[in-house]
Amino acid sequence: MDDPEAQSIANFTRMESPRFGEPPSGGSKEEFRRWARRMRRPGIPEDQAGATVDGIAEWLAGTDLPAGSVVIYLPLPDEIDVTPVLDRVSRTFAVTRTPPRGPLTLHPVEAPRERHRYGFEQPVATAPLVDPSTVAVVLAPGLAFGPEGERLGRGGGYYDRFLPTVPDGAARVGVTVSALVADGLPTDSFDVPMTHLATEAGVRAVGRTLGRSDRIVSTIAP
Repeated sequence: MDDPEAQSIANFTRMESPRFGEPPSGGSKEEFRRWARRMRRPGIPEDQAGATVDGIAEWLAGTDLPAGSVVIYLPLPDEIDVTPVLDRVSRTFAVTRTPPRGPLTLHPVEAPRERHRYGFEQPVATAPLVDPSTVAVVLAPGLAFGPEGERLGRGGGYYDRFLPTVPDGAARVGVTVSALVADGLPTDSFDVPMTHLATEAGVRAVGRTLGRSDRIVSTIAP
């Protein structure tokens, strides 16, 4: 199919199809991961991805955010590319690096890059570090999300180890599309939920107030 608009419509229809898109009721994380990968296989429609990025840029520019870095990721082929916000918002940005083991590390967005063995770009190991305590916002990818901010990653646990290192008041923004927000997403005690979800419908606050020991609720207005 050569027509990009027609392809986008076809992808959207496939993602929204009840037969194809029904998430596994009561399923395990691996069952939800298989469902999410099937949903993402044709690619997230460009119009939905673009609308999601537009909403993030508008939210970053218009929300009374505290001073601090905005953490972005460099996308895999099936993830929404959030890098266009770099040219649209006047903020300090940091980007994640996925080390062989341990939590993600943060580096200046302009740091030299290399290609990870899984195909995405990342800062080189010798790039200067950014202190996680300076972070105001984290834009986080995921295979799927729940309506209360539950996040289903790819199973490596990188973000679940990284997110507790940023301030409690930092906004954790799950970047996705509405078709990949599913009820009944299973979670474990170590899973760190999002405070906001960014979809083609915009950025909205989600989640609940937690105890002090595991509190990650954003102090930023939705």
